Amino acid sequence: MTFRRLAIAALAVPLLAGCVSNETLGTRPTPAGGALFTSYVALGTSIAAGIQSGGINDSTQKQAYPYLLAVAMGLTPGQDWHYPKFSMPGCPPPYDSILGGHRIAALPAPGCALRDPATVAPYENNLGIPSIRVAQLLDITRLDFKATDTLGLAQFITGSVNPVDMMAAAHPTFVTLEIGANDVLGAATRGTTTLLTPIDTFELYFGLVADKVDATGAKVAVANVPNVTRIPHFTKGSTLFCLKTGACGIPATPPFSLATFSVAANCAPGAASGVGDTYLLGLTATATITSVLAGGGAAKLDCANDTAQVNLGAGFGTAGPTINPTEYATINTLVTAMNTYIAQQAQTRGWALVNLDSALGASAALVPPIPNFSGPAVNLMGSLFSEDGIHPKAAGHQIVATAFKNAINHTFGTGL
Repeated sequence: MTFRRLAIAALAVPLLAGCVSNETLGTRPTPAGGALFTSYVALGTSIAAGIQSGGINDSTQKQAYPYLLAVAMGLTPGQDWHYPKFSMPGCPPPYDSILGGHRIAALPAPGCALRDPATVAPYENNLGIPSIRVAQLLDITRLDFKATDTLGLAQFITGSVNPVDMMAAAHPTFVTLEIGANDVLGAATRGTTTLLTPIDTFELYFGLVADKVDATGAKVAVANVPNVTRIPHFTKGSTLFCLKTGACGIPATPPFSLATFSVAANCAPGAASGVGDTYLLGLTATATITSVLAGGGAAKLDCANDTAQVNLGAGFGTAGPTINPTEYATINTLVTAMNTYIAQQAQTRGWALVNLDSALGASAALVPPIPNFSGPAVNLMGSLFSEDGIHPKAAGHQIVATAFKNAINHTFGTGL
């Protein structure tokens, strides 16, 4: 709450100044990409915002796919395309070693470097907001899961203005819509399906957001929801089984091969009649098991009983959030239903459909199958995902931007 008050206080004057200036947009020049892109607005999640490795700053924002699309459209960031520029080192600074808990710079008081005052504008074009669920695009104060949902960075991006309202204030000619991931992700990373947004709730609010966007007359490219069970933030139980036993065509690998690590037979891959392919350990759980084993402690994994535990000598306790096979199936079923609905909406409304799930799924397949916990941290998540295993880094954003450009060109006959 202190963070939110400081955020509000820091931005109150420049935000109000922008609101009361009554600045008109005037006549905008036609960008190189064509009149369709005269005013481009991105509604999105932390991916659109530019989060990388659990942090955000101006450098990561410039690597995010909305920034890349704006430049491809012929717009000039900071002049005719505005984004909420976060001062260096960040808000918070990204991790450079997430397993070691080390960020690229010390956290500035009050833990955030705040916005660059020189970049404050009457509206923002990049409205990607970390942690946002679809319903919160319409009501930025809405917290259906109050104990876990946080929208602290929203104060730095739209203030108290609902994202769909700020989108409309920019009089958009083109909108990209990338929402829905957080309606699933928070449940997955915390290991409980009670935090999933029900499909009927998702459809209701997605439809309301879509109506608001269509009311502006803008053309739209919408992304479907990535299947969060495939992101490298999660390690399969079967991977640890293979590293323990050496029974999967790969050698047994320390520290997982140590006698102090007990892995139940049910964690074997599906091909060996186990459920380990559908049992996932979050990054915290995998890292905790790894460090405890390396430090001489004990750990055990049972994929049927949903237990990933560690012991430092005082008894076993949980290693961190996990997803059991039942939860895995529930999450995948919801993502499929969400993407079916999004595809139907895109077809009905004449929107370009971006298969973000396919693009990121293909890139996830490039991640090394065996976590390189002993090597440089930069290799942990492969070449396309940042240190947190959730958000793309620069190369991943290039893939996302290309997927958007291809869909836009195909649907609207443009030449991005």
